[in-house]
Amino acid sequence: MTQKNEYYKIGQLLNPLQRSITTLYPQGSKCRIVVPARVDTFLCHHHYFVHPLRPQVYPVNSINFVLNQLTEAEVAIRSDKKIVITALETRKPLIEHVVKIMQQTLGFDTGFSVIAKNNHNTLHGGLGSSSTLMTAVAQAINIIMGNHLTVQEMTKLLAQNYGEETNKTGMLSTMASIGGASASALSGKSLIIIGGEAEIWIKEDLPVGYEAVLRYPKNIKAISGIVDMQLYKKGFELFERIGYEWGDIKENILRSKIIPAICKEDYSVLFKSINMYTIGAYGDIPQYFRSRWLSHNIFFDEFIYTIFLRLFAAVPMEENCFFVSSGGPLLVIITNRFNDVIAALGNITDNFSVDRVSLARSGPQLEIE
Repeated sequence: MTQKNEYYKIGQLLNPLQRSITTLYPQGSKCRIVVPARVDTFLCHHHYFVHPLRPQVYPVNSINFVLNQLTEAEVAIRSDKKIVITALETRKPLIEHVVKIMQQTLGFDTGFSVIAKNNHNTLHGGLGSSSTLMTAVAQAINIIMGNHLTVQEMTKLLAQNYGEETNKTGMLSTMASIGGASASALSGKSLIIIGGEAEIWIKEDLPVGYEAVLRYPKNIKAISGIVDMQLYKKGFELFERIGYEWGDIKENILRSKIIPAICKEDYSVLFKSINMYTIGAYGDIPQYFRSRWLSHNIFFDEFIYTIFLRLFAAVPMEENCFFVSSGGPLLVIITNRFNDVIAALGNITDNFSVDRVSLARSGPQLEIE
């Protein structure tokens, strides 16, 4: 089923949870929350981006690493029923939407004042900034109203009612969300695997000593949701082919090899599988990123192969992994050998900024009144 409608109304609850909740009264008056971001890779069923199972339901699967790139929200109950938002103008429709779907889900019409922002500059670039912002606001409301929703319920609700900003007043675009950003923001673990219909298949921590090296093109500034949607659609033809040819194979690798190894505290299968995915062993992922970002003068296929060869001549591919997060252009290396990674890459990433970021290993930071 191809998703025919590209837009839907702010506050429209397309996929409600399968249980009814009635909130009788708030359990607090204000909540401030700070949550981490995610980077993701090893997507399996790419064809669902083109043909979602149902509107806004994308059972694509993903592996997520949770990073201390933070997003914060402060939500306070109002004495009236208004929704008053302090945020970047482009983010206000997202926040209004998530407040309204939380009102419907929890069965109340209380008004809120919301202050929310991403404390990093990677918007629509690979950190799940929009999903994380919406998750922070939603969880603050959930806590104020009695903490009725579990992390799994929140993940499914937000993924399956997701949208991004448009140039149409009162509307959101039907951009895909898999669920990794919400699960990562709320779970308190550094490694999250999402499968099926925004289901959390595994929550674990990588061994102590691992961190992320982030590289972002210096010539690409913050990307709008409208441009992001245009770039996303460029991949539809390749998504269909990769998904139909390799989707079941990748999910089988995820279920039968990666997850069992992680449960035995063996992370070599995880790292090797991600590295093979990155260079196109399970579908031409480098060609997808080349097509998506060629208009921004980044030859991602050549760049991926060059980094791969330089990196894994210096560090073991069973202990480190390299990938482009989400739709890019953020490059990520998960490693326990930071100095060796920097030395190996040398000047080939001179046109990219460099950030050394720790993995997040605890749940959201909360202040409740």
